[in-house]
Amino acid sequence: MLAKLKTVAVDDNKLILLLLEQMCQVSPIIELVGSFTNPLEFLAQAPTLDFDLCLLDVHMPTMEGTTLAQILKFKPVIFITGSDETFRDVINLSPIDIVPKPIVKDRLYQAFEKAYEHLADKKEFGLFNVAESTKKIQLHLADIMLITTDDDDARNKLVWMRNGDRYTLMNYKLEHLTANSPVLVQVNRAEAVSLEAIYGVEYDLITLKGVVTEAGKPKQVTLGPAFKEKFKERMFYC
Repeated sequence: MLAKLKTVAVDDNKLILLLLEQMCQVSPIIELVGSFTNPLEFLAQAPTLDFDLCLLDVHMPTMEGTTLAQILKFKPVIFITGSDETFRDVINLSPIDIVPKPIVKDRLYQAFEKAYEHLADKKEFGLFNVAESTKKIQLHLADIMLITTDDDDARNKLVWMRNGDRYTLMNYKLEHLTANSPVLVQVNRAEAVSLEAIYGVEYDLITLKGVVTEAGKPKQVTLGPAFKEKFKERMFYC
């Protein structure tokens, strides 16, 4: 279970940002690792920041919070907004919560608790029985790019790792694997992909990056109709 959620706050209003910083500092489940008044400055530093959660103002002059959330893709977000008219737009991005302005401490803390409950059950590593070893192998779940069901035995799953390694997981369900990973989403009955591995979507065909076929071409998987809505919830896609 997570000790604290590493959190970044982005709001162009310096007074509101200061208030968010103060509330984060006294929260027992939040660790503020960065605060920014300029979303472009945050984007420039984001690749070097280790964070679990974003607090994003919806309306900012240099970049809307909704646009920023789409760029961040799979990162959990709590939106901060002073306009009721924006609720419909932001709810389509499936945030953890939407906190209205003026910010009330108890209301923000409810959002923090919701985020903690959502993220605390996600595992960073897993120990798996694999066909390639007689011992359990530890895998970093965020480094799994693709999972497919074994054609010879549907109980087993083939995984492609970020570094190019491949493993056969013995007797695991896709639902169990995706439920315990912060980045995996099931796209059809037999496959799950990392949100980070998605290069593009054309109709119902997903092209992956970092995963190639035996011919050296980018691997593609099909987005099944029954899984499209869940996919849209995890990644901005229309």
